Amino acid sequence: MRSENGKLFWVSYADLMTALFIIALALFVLSYKMFNIKQIDLSKAEDELKLRSLSLVNAEDALKLREEEIEKQNLAYLELQQRLSQGEQMASSLIQDLNSERDRLVRLEDQLKKERGRLVVMEEEYKKLQEIQKAIENLDSRYFVYQPEFKRHVLRGLVQFPKGESEIPTPYHPMLYQAGNALASLINRLEPDDNIKYMLIIEGMASRDAYSRNYELSYERALSLVRLWEEKGITFDHDRFEVMIAGSGEGGIGRDRTNEKRNQRFLIQIIPKIGELNAIEFDYGK
Repeated sequence: MRSENGKLFWVSYADLMTALFIIALALFVLSYKMFNIKQIDLSKAEDELKLRSLSLVNAEDALKLREEEIEKQNLAYLELQQRLSQGEQMASSLIQDLNSERDRLVRLEDQLKKERGRLVVMEEEYKKLQEIQKAIENLDSRYFVYQPEFKRHVLRGLVQFPKGESEIPTPYHPMLYQAGNALASLINRLEPDDNIKYMLIIEGMASRDAYSRNYELSYERALSLVRLWEEKGITFDHDRFEVMIAGSGEGGIGRDRTNEKRNQRFLIQIIPKIGELNAIEFDYGK
C-alpha cells in the first residue's frame, strides 16, 4: 500500500513537472512570440523614429534655410531702406540745390532786368553825350581849332610870352576876350541836364627854351587866362562846370615839333561826364 502510494506520488509528481514544463514551454513560446512582436514593434517604432528624426533634421535644415533666406531678406530690406534714406537725402539735397538755383536765377533775372534798364539809360546817355560832343566840336572856328585825335580845342591865336613871364601881354586881350565869349556862348547853349556835368580844362603849354620853371609857368599862364576872363565878366556855371586849370609844361601830346614857339599856347577841353566826379583825397600830413 505504501509502495503504491509512493508510486502514485512520483506519478503525480512527474505529471506535475510535465505540466509545469509544458506550461513553462508555453509561456516561453508565448513570451518569445510577444518578444518578437515587441521587437518588431520596437523596430518599427525605431524606424519611424528614425524617419521622424530624419524629417526633423530635414525640417531643421529647411528652417535654417528659411532663416537664412529671411536674414538675407532682412539685409536686403535694410539695404533698401538705407538706399531709400540716401535717395531721400539726395532728393532733399537736390531740391535744396534746385531751390537755391531757382533763387539764383530769380536774382539773376532781376539783375538782368536792372542791367537792361541801366543799359537803356546808358544808351540814352551815350546818345546824349554824342549830341553834346558834336555841339562841343562846333566851338567857334574863328578862335578855336578842334583836334579830333585828341578830342580837344586849341586856341587858334598864339600868345607870345616873354621868357619866364606868365602875365598875358595887353595886345592879346581882345582876341582872348572874344574867344572867352565864344566859349561861354557855346556852354550856355548846352541844355541843362541833372545827370550830365562838364569838366572844363584850361591847359597852358610852354616851349622848350631851357627855362627851369616851364611846368610851373605853363600853369601860371593858364591861371592868367582864367583871371583875364573873370575880369571881363566871363564866368562859367560852377554847378554844371568844373573848371580845371592845368599846365603841361614841356610835355603833353600833340606838340608842334617843327616850331617850339607855337607850343606857347592854350588848350581847351570840354568833357561831358555822367554823374559826379569823385576826387581822391590825399593826406599830406601836417
